[in-house]
Amino acid sequence: MKQLNLNKSRIATAITLILGASTLTPVYAEETNKEVEVIEVTGIRSSLVKSVDIKRNANGVVDAITAEDIGKFPDGNLAESLQRITGVSIDRSNGEGARITVRGMGPEFNMVTLNGRQMPTIGGRAFDFNNIATDAVSAVEVYKTAKANLPTGGIGATVNMMTARPLSDPGFKAVISGKAVHETSVEDVGSKFTPEISGLFTNTFADNKLGVLVSASYQDRDNREESAAVDSWYPIEATTTNVTNNNQRADGTTWYPQNAGYAINDNSRQRTNAQLVVEYEPNDKVKAKVDYTYSKVEFKGDYNSFGVWFNHGNILGGDINENGTWTRVVEQDTTDYANNVGRNQFENENKSLGLNIQWQASDNLLFTFDAHDSSAVGQGKGLGNNAFIITGNTGCLWCEGEGVGPNTAAMTEKTAYYPAGGVPYFEFDLVDGAGNPTTEILPGDLGSLFAGVSQGYSENEMTQFQFQGEWLNDGDGALSSIDFGFSRTEQKYRSTNAFTDGFLALGWWLGSARYWPDDAWQLESTSGLLSDFSNSGDIGPGYFWTQPFDDLVTHVNQIDASDTWLSCCFRDAWPEELNGTMGAGSIDSDARVKEVVNSIYAQFTFSDEFNGMPFNLVAGLRYEETKVTSVGLETPVTDIKWIGGNEFQYVTGEQTYSEPGKATLKQFLPSLDADLEITDDIIARASYSRSLTRPGIGDMRSTRDFAGGKIGTRQIISGNPGLEPYLADNFDFSVEYYYGEGSYASVGYFKKVVDNFLVDSFETVTVEGIRDVFSGPRADQARADLEAEGLPLSFTNIYERIKLNEGIEGTDIFPNSDDPLAEFEKVSRANGESANLHGWELAAQHLFADTGFGVMVNATFVSGDIEADRDLLEQEFALPGMSDSANFSVFYENEQLSARISYNWRDEFLSGFDQYGSPVYTEEYSQVDANVSYSVTENFTVFAEALNLTEETQRTYVRYSEQLLRANQYGARFNIGARYVF
Repeated sequence: MKQLNLNKSRIATAITLILGASTLTPVYAEETNKEVEVIEVTGIRSSLVKSVDIKRNANGVVDAITAEDIGKFPDGNLAESLQRITGVSIDRSNGEGARITVRGMGPEFNMVTLNGRQMPTIGGRAFDFNNIATDAVSAVEVYKTAKANLPTGGIGATVNMMTARPLSDPGFKAVISGKAVHETSVEDVGSKFTPEISGLFTNTFADNKLGVLVSASYQDRDNREESAAVDSWYPIEATTTNVTNNNQRADGTTWYPQNAGYAINDNSRQRTNAQLVVEYEPNDKVKAKVDYTYSKVEFKGDYNSFGVWFNHGNILGGDINENGTWTRVVEQDTTDYANNVGRNQFENENKSLGLNIQWQASDNLLFTFDAHDSSAVGQGKGLGNNAFIITGNTGCLWCEGEGVGPNTAAMTEKTAYYPAGGVPYFEFDLVDGAGNPTTEILPGDLGSLFAGVSQGYSENEMTQFQFQGEWLNDGDGALSSIDFGFSRTEQKYRSTNAFTDGFLALGWWLGSARYWPDDAWQLESTSGLLSDFSNSGDIGPGYFWTQPFDDLVTHVNQIDASDTWLSCCFRDAWPEELNGTMGAGSIDSDARVKEVVNSIYAQFTFSDEFNGMPFNLVAGLRYEETKVTSVGLETPVTDIKWIGGNEFQYVTGEQTYSEPGKATLKQFLPSLDADLEITDDIIARASYSRSLTRPGIGDMRSTRDFAGGKIGTRQIISGNPGLEPYLADNFDFSVEYYYGEGSYASVGYFKKVVDNFLVDSFETVTVEGIRDVFSGPRADQARADLEAEGLPLSFTNIYERIKLNEGIEGTDIFPNSDDPLAEFEKVSRANGESANLHGWELAAQHLFADTGFGVMVNATFVSGDIEADRDLLEQEFALPGMSDSANFSVFYENEQLSARISYNWRDEFLSGFDQYGSPVYTEEYSQVDANVSYSVTENFTVFAEALNLTEETQRTYVRYSEQLLRANQYGARFNIGARYVF
């Protein structure tokens, strides 16, 4: 094999000998030795040995995972492989690993590169590993300590995915693999088995001077997601009427649920990946590579949800526990049992075209130039990212005599229970049109409530070039090498959204049921729903009514909005340009950010001895200048109208573009890594570095958004192009004991002192011209009238009384000039908080000689002064993602059989904040995975894989475990397949 002939740094030597591949990129010195004969050994044991050797020979704290064979990574999902690494935990989406948290720093604090190149992401800075198939990945390295020659952005870690290259292992090689994927959650929809196929071909020509590699994969996955959800918990003052109030809070605050509901999502996803690599090495001085990488994910999820909605009105009773949570709610109402039928549909597409050239200028000087042009686009498909139609019982006891026909079944009382574990459950009482008790809602009782469509588009275009030089000292002295280089990265982000919601032409009212044919409704049982939760059983009424989404859309588009029989409740819901057709309408927000980062660095490597012990020191300095320009489309709010119950809606004016926002920021980032080989088997390390993570793209926009709309939720949220990056001073100390091939034990301590955390400031403001009906004289008069009649002062009752007093037809109540200005909570984001994060990493791996058995175990313990206080009403600052984690794997392998079982655990962690500033927690989660393979021949292998064997569930809540936000159930996933190596 003809390769560049260089003296090698320790890390390059390790990569060359272990991987036999020039897989590193310009950011990480690419070097090989043409005199090395590579003997290929595959399998679990080989992969673990390679990973340990990379860790041992690295400067700084580095962990790695390598492929077990060509086209065979340890897991089918990169995030799920990375969670086996000490300090790495994952966030799951739709039951699969999606994003990573490293040492307590969430997904947006970790830089993910592909062959050393920063890749564009969709909708922010957090990389979604669901978009990348593992088949062409040869190794993944996790750099936990920052270095001058690494790209910036990862306070937690820099993760580099390396793909296979043809000249790294000359000759013809090919592999094809196929799986049948079975999701135990799938019922009556999709396929019980879906295909996953992949192939990789590589060959060299012209006396191994030219190499070509082609890889492609396709995955089709169907699964069902069952969930229970509460939309929000809002703080209120407790009423004492028929309420058992055990609240022990000094401030008296209680949290009231918005609803209780359940959902069934039937999802279908197709993922396509492809890569083409062409390498050319005309002589020992020059090597060139052109590569193209492509990925696309298409997703469609049809869902049915059903439940009861609470308006914080007509409260008949309830229970409040010691921490202020309403664990039982009883309301009187005639409506608000709803069936939501909808569809989530989107497509994410990534493209990257790259060029890499290496020039061996002299025996000890190597230059590398690398450039790529890449893009990431995410957009809604069909009607949009999310389109939904809410139907439900439209019975209305008080409507009798309004000329809208006989009453249908109406709800007289609804009750929901919220336990500390499991899922909520609810029940309700009904009467028929004559006021007699009845036990069920029938198709004739179902009508339209409202619908909405959201159409989003996100685009990130990135152009990057990097120039790197490496000088190797072939003489005497401690200085062994100097690395230097500069880079320029330009990103252009754009995010748009169009959203239309409102009542359909038939409104909430009784008469809408006549437009839905009774025989179109399908009765579905809830027996077995959410059965993996301890308190599931039959949920709610034990049934729900539904229709196929496309049929409902057809019915909506056929509604005759001009029917004068419905004149009492008609409202034109959709924009004029939609002409009565359900859709999202025109773009109402358009935010654009351009970010240019220029970097230059120098790094010096020293090798010497201290008291006879080999000693290495790497010192570097990186300087970066960042320029940000942002502009966006604003849709100004001109008023707030009341459209029913506790539903308020913004009225908007003509769109305008905001003034451009600009900022220039500069940083110096030093780094220092030292390691001492105390004995042949024991290495001690110490590192210091300053690293950064840039703010989220959405935070750097120049526009402002009006959020909420309901009483108590109205906000004005402004972007800030001048936000500075998070800056972290990182300290690492570790001792590693390598006592056998592939066997080691290590203990490490890390500390991060992070400045410039983003904090939100809150201010109550008013906006000229935007008024509030609910606080005006008409609402006060309605309250007085209701109080005089002994009726509850609920949102619905006040709304209806204003309409009655004013003779208002239709569904909208607009403010008058004598209504007071509406109050908003203005949210401004700025740098201003510092925090300390520290933790311990413990790891051990042992291969039991030649028995074929091996075991791997690790644990990470993280803590700091940045934890949320669940009892505090207004959080000043907290860091999402921080949690302890642990892994355990055991395997057996011989010449034909390979088997492994793995256990992963992540403790409860703060996952964010809700719209009221309350902390949101994800409960602890553990998962057991297993795989086994058998080599029928030297080239042909059959295998089986099992994920989430114990069918674990996921649960998130606000503040206290009774305040459930979402409970998810996915079931187990099984794969069976075969692979053939040519």
